[in-house]
Amino acid sequence: MNVASLIPDPETMRLECIISGANLVTLMVKTVQPCATCPTCGQASRRVHSRYERSIADLPWGGIAVRFRLRSRKFFCTNENCTRAIFTERLPRVVSRYARRSVRLNEALRLIGYIAGGEAGAHLAVALGYQVSPDTLLQRVRQGPTVEHPTPRVLGVDDWAKRRGHTYGTVLVDLERHCVLDLLPDREAETLAAWLGAHPGVEIISRDRSGAYADGARQGAPDAVQVADRFHLMKNMTEAVERFLNREQRFLRPAAEAVSAEPAAALVVPAEEKPVADQVTLTRAEMSRERRLARYLEVRAMHRQGATIKGIADHFKMHRRSVRLFLRSDTFPERVRPQMRSRGIDRFVPYLKQRWDAGCHNAAELWREIRAQGFRGGSSAVRQHIACWRAMLPSPLRRRRRNEAQNYPVPLVVPSPRRATWLLLRETKEVEEEQREFVERFFDLCPAAQTVQTLARGFNEIVRGRQAGQLESWLAAASTSQIPEMKSFVMGVERDKEAVAAALTYEWSQGQVEGQINRLKMIKRGMFGRAKLDLLKARVLKAA
Repeated sequence: MNVASLIPDPETMRLECIISGANLVTLMVKTVQPCATCPTCGQASRRVHSRYERSIADLPWGGIAVRFRLRSRKFFCTNENCTRAIFTERLPRVVSRYARRSVRLNEALRLIGYIAGGEAGAHLAVALGYQVSPDTLLQRVRQGPTVEHPTPRVLGVDDWAKRRGHTYGTVLVDLERHCVLDLLPDREAETLAAWLGAHPGVEIISRDRSGAYADGARQGAPDAVQVADRFHLMKNMTEAVERFLNREQRFLRPAAEAVSAEPAAALVVPAEEKPVADQVTLTRAEMSRERRLARYLEVRAMHRQGATIKGIADHFKMHRRSVRLFLRSDTFPERVRPQMRSRGIDRFVPYLKQRWDAGCHNAAELWREIRAQGFRGGSSAVRQHIACWRAMLPSPLRRRRRNEAQNYPVPLVVPSPRRATWLLLRETKEVEEEQREFVERFFDLCPAAQTVQTLARGFNEIVRGRQAGQLESWLAAASTSQIPEMKSFVMGVERDKEAVAAALTYEWSQGQVEGQINRLKMIKRGMFGRAKLDLLKARVLKAA
């Protein structure tokens, strides 16, 4: 047997015997180094003063706990000028001063803490034979060495939520080495500038559209090239289109009614099954609408008198987004009423009816036919839909179903502003015929929407293709439009024009940073609320 695999440092220790028990293996070990160095003056000594015994836990063997009974020595210091007369010999590769666990056991526990955290790590450690508590694992993580990385050439900066909507921090990522460099306690410009000042040499900084990070990068690394993230640029454009549709949402319902197959556009329930209206519920809904309408008028009146958006939000205890929505809407924005979702089978109903009248009453056969035409549902959807038709057949041809569905008319589905945003921004070939018809009807009712679509698609093509030479012409076209949302977007791009132009030139983006934030979130949520910044930083920087 190789003794080196049993004891940590065979050069300074000698194994005398092994005592095996039911749940514990004890190794009787003594030190054999000829001399020891005084920790105060550094002079070597061979004069032994006395011997004593230490009990030290070590790595388990096959799930069984292992403990050293270490016979160590004390020495006289031979330096007459030293303030220490007697000292204990040090074994830095075996055990630390006053420690009850060996160095290699503490390293194993620290690694478990880095990877699995406190509670989960303790469960794993006990299963492997380590007797340790969650607090001890976290203590080992905090006692680990500080990770030092060289100054990056390309730095990624983004924020992460300590407590969503309340407090945020900043994550710094080396985009070339694919590793997290540091976690900052907030997302202020001064904090980022201080970090950049302490780590000179950053040449490229990739960031989102945050103004604080732009200011911090200018202060801390004025010579670095700032690169705006292309995804966030397109996201900002999508948000601008959605704001426009929120302002013009009064045209969404007429456009949906124009393409609806049934002008009634409402779900008609048979009289015997029609629910009785709850007068109390209706009254509450009407009262809520009246209160919201009154607040809408008060908000616009206060804004005309010079009140700020933040002041209005604080006065009414509203979110600033709601205040902006009221101010941007020319008419009172009604709440979107709950609607029944359209079923995937609805557009195949005319074909099913035609085949049924032609004599095909086999649900499986009808399902196979519409599946070949693009239906993605199962055969049960077809059986449920034709159940009411089957009930009207003569008795010899009828086969009763346990659950016979009612054939109600297809309800009208009015796209929300967010859904309509995606219909406008998607390529024409990617939307269905009914959706294309809805977009055309919406353009007839709101001609400005077609201009918004052209500008938005043009900008997205510039970003996807990195066509930096076409950015100026697009900005000129968007700034001359009569659409407030496009003008506001252009003003934002102009303020950050250098970083936007760099985004269309350089390959760097925030994709890798977002991935590191996802890993950070996984670690933070797995810690069950014990994600204090120093502990979280240690795990994020060390756990790979």
